[in-house]
Amino acid sequence: MSWRSLIYFALAFCVSMANMVAGGGALTGPLAYVDPDGECAYTPEETGAGPSVDQVVSVSAAPAIVVAGLLVLALATTHGRARLGRVTVRALAGVLLLTGGYGTVTFLFNLIAYSDCYYGLGGDVSELVYFVAPAVPPAVAATAMVLAAARDDRP
Repeated sequence: MSWRSLIYFALAFCVSMANMVAGGGALTGPLAYVDPDGECAYTPEETGAGPSVDQVVSVSAAPAIVVAGLLVLALATTHGRARLGRVTVRALAGVLLLTGGYGTVTFLFNLIAYSDCYYGLGGDVSELVYFVAPAVPPAVAATAMVLAAARDDRP
C-alpha cells in the first residue's frame, strides 16, 4: 500500500471523526408530511425530538467503516489479493455514503412529494444548505476512500 493511499485514508478518517465530534450527521428535521386533515405538518421540530438511534449509529460508525477499509486493503495487499481489497474498500465507501447521506435523499424525495409544504424554501439558500450540508462529510470521506483504493501503478 502506498503513501498516497494512507494519506487518503487519513483524510477520510479525520473528516468522519470531525463529523462525529461536531455532532453532525443525518437530517434531524424538519421533514414535511400531510396529516389526515390535509394540512402540512413538520417533524421532529414540532415534537421536539432529538436525533434518532439510526442517525447516531450512522455518524458514529463512519470512522469504524474507514478503519475497516484500511485494514481490509492492507491485509489484501500483503496477501497478494490487492484487487479484492480495492473492491471491498469501494463497497465500504458506498456503505459510508449511503449511511451518511440518507437524510438528504429523504429530504429531496420529501421535497418532491410535498412541494407545497416547502413554500418557505423559495429562494432562501440558507435553509436548503441546512438540509444538504449533512451529506457533505460522508461524501468527502467516501470519495477519499475510493481514491485510496485506486491502483498504485501509473501509466
